[in-house]
Amino acid sequence: MKTFIKTFDELTTGELYEILKARFDVFVMEQHCFYLDMDDIDYHAIHIYMTESQQVMAYARLFPQSFTPELPIPQPNEKDAWHFGRLLTRRRGVGLGKQMVETILQVAEQNHVKTIYIEAQTHAIGFYEKFGFQVISEPFEEAGIMHVEMKKILCE
Repeated sequence: MKTFIKTFDELTTGELYEILKARFDVFVMEQHCFYLDMDDIDYHAIHIYMTESQQVMAYARLFPQSFTPELPIPQPNEKDAWHFGRLLTRRRGVGLGKQMVETILQVAEQNHVKTIYIEAQTHAIGFYEKFGFQVISEPFEEAGIMHVEMKKILCE
């Protein structure tokens, strides 16, 4: 399994196609989330993904808070705050999610991120708490699935 960390402009058309295909397969087909996936954040995100035989097996995007669309839970405008989202794995139970979050946190630190936010599906709260994320909102519905806002302070 290979891990890649790229900006949008560094992605090839083939890589972008495989990323979008993986996001569609997991979020739309598997989880039945009907939402506008191409929301322009991709242009400003760092794309982190793992491939096997050129197929995206895990993916997430990390991006500055300034590019975050209107969220159900208002947030303070923090300098050096980022978000990550669209976290997916195509093979469950083998540690891909853990590897992805560890890589995301490393990339965030390399980019001098002080605070990181996520909109986590409620069933995954315990998973993210293992990495030091804390729930900061009441549950809310997003794309037909219950979520909570979570936050992790990387440095003061």
